[in-house]
Amino acid sequence: MLLGGGARAKRALSSDGEPESVSVESKSFVMVLPKSEQLYQSFRLSIPVAMAYVPLGIAFGVFLVTSKVPWYWAPLSALMIFAGSIEFLAVSMMVSGMALPLVALTALIVNFRHVFYGLSFPYTRLRTAAQRVYGIFALTDETYAITSAGEGAKLNGFQITALQIISHVWWVGGALLGALTGLAIPSSIKGFGFALTAMFVILAVDAVRTKGTVRLIGAAALASAAAFASEKWIYRESFLFVGLLVYLATLTLFYISGEKDGDE
Repeated sequence: MLLGGGARAKRALSSDGEPESVSVESKSFVMVLPKSEQLYQSFRLSIPVAMAYVPLGIAFGVFLVTSKVPWYWAPLSALMIFAGSIEFLAVSMMVSGMALPLVALTALIVNFRHVFYGLSFPYTRLRTAAQRVYGIFALTDETYAITSAGEGAKLNGFQITALQIISHVWWVGGALLGALTGLAIPSSIKGFGFALTAMFVILAVDAVRTKGTVRLIGAAALASAAAFASEKWIYRESFLFVGLLVYLATLTLFYISGEKDGDE
């Protein structure tokens, strides 16, 4: 008897010729789902991403328009940059006229974590050159987390690309909706320029509440002091770059000292 996937059943006969037991020898097989079901699985896994991308995209679009940037830059930026927090910062950097070298260095520091994402991202499952190029471009915190554990770790190349495209659509759609909302807000309403500061304050408070330590709070205080000093006495518009650089250097020193303590 032939079973699905190449499994065969063998019957053991007793002395009188009657079947006594049945043993099954099976070979491993891979079930290939239809494309529609694979696409649905990627869409389902993107729902939690949408819960973050759409509200943040709306906030980004509103922030951009109320910062006197043409509305169409919201969906264009979401489409071409697709980097979350750096897009918020990019608006402030554009409005302030920050020098291009500082813009590049700030973007590098903010998104430097993506270097480590690339070490374990399932790049080899992406078959075509187009998939691989887009996979690198569209690698975000959320899609990396999904493809690294649980059900998402089993996605094939088609599903990974579909997940990234769907997530990208969520972000562009949210930014477009936010830009249109920003156009509808009367110019007499002020205060949206504080949206970026408020977002990062909330993220910082949440980080301290969940896993804050004296070391991390001290590193943040040191970075802030260095940034203020640099902004005032060394170079104007260097606050963000110096703050991020000092914070990263301090965390690196903490890590190195912790490793040495562990070895001892």
